[in-house]
Amino acid sequence: MPVPRDDGSVEVVVAHHNNVASLTRLLTALREQTERCSVCVVDDASTDESPDVIPVAFPEVRYERLERNVGFSATNNHGIRTSRADWVVLLNNDTVPEPNFVEALRRAWADSGADMVAATLRRHDGTIDSAGIEVDRSLVASDLLHGRPFEPRAIAALAPLAPCAGAGAYRRAVLLEAGGFDEAMFAYLEDVELGIRLRMAGARCAVAPDTFAWHEHSASFGSGSARKNERMGHSRGYVMWKYRRDLTRAERARGHLIDAVVYAGQALIDRNAGAVRGRARGAAERARRASPPAHGEFSRVPRARVSVGAALRRRLGRRVPAPV
Repeated sequence: MPVPRDDGSVEVVVAHHNNVASLTRLLTALREQTERCSVCVVDDASTDESPDVIPVAFPEVRYERLERNVGFSATNNHGIRTSRADWVVLLNNDTVPEPNFVEALRRAWADSGADMVAATLRRHDGTIDSAGIEVDRSLVASDLLHGRPFEPRAIAALAPLAPCAGAGAYRRAVLLEAGGFDEAMFAYLEDVELGIRLRMAGARCAVAPDTFAWHEHSASFGSGSARKNERMGHSRGYVMWKYRRDLTRAERARGHLIDAVVYAGQALIDRNAGAVRGRARGAAERARRASPPAHGEFSRVPRARVSVGAALRRRLGRRVPAPV
């Protein structure tokens, strides 16, 4: 079957900072897609050889280099705002999509009429890393089907809040209207916060069960590192602050309890208190700012009813490394 010509309606946007080897694997896989599309790499001030290697090795790629390291949210926003495509597909620079990846996402949004499509990320052992994201009533986020076998029928039955930004598609006009990612969040949980806003605006999320991308999880920051935990703590505190007035007192208390147990576990397992430092730093930054008022459309946000124990088990499950 001939490969369709790129009609410019889809652009893959890759936020990139260092790790030229992983990016090379990703861009090679995008060359082999059954459906062609434009590709944009937004280089977030890489300090490795990326700016010298990638434009030469992949001249078809739109390569945008930022002079200052601004983080995952702002880097993706740059690619989204400078794109001319109707749809943007976001992929982490440490992913390798299957050849039918773009084709399957296009089919999913065409068949569903949705504004977002969650793709599946798989770990090296073949299990699922993420099949989209959900939040519970305290806005504690989790990756759907994490650690489960890859079963398209199970994925097809899902109704995610939103895609994981490491592998998902968005209608670009809807993203722009919502303001894109919140750039106060340097990295981590930015897709959760965006998903909340998009759902409040009436956007829907579909799934693409018949494709996936392999994922080297936490390749940028390192799983369990103090740096990653600090970013996570900062982002989690920001989400709780931003939507504080939408949650009941009991929901906020439940969220704080879950966070406290998780942070204590990180101190024991990871041997660092990065999350606590990130949470404290964020609180200091917002000390003189009142949290936003309650959002009138917050009731549109789907929140799963999950027990405290189940929420903790899900968070603990993220700390179990996949075999290589």
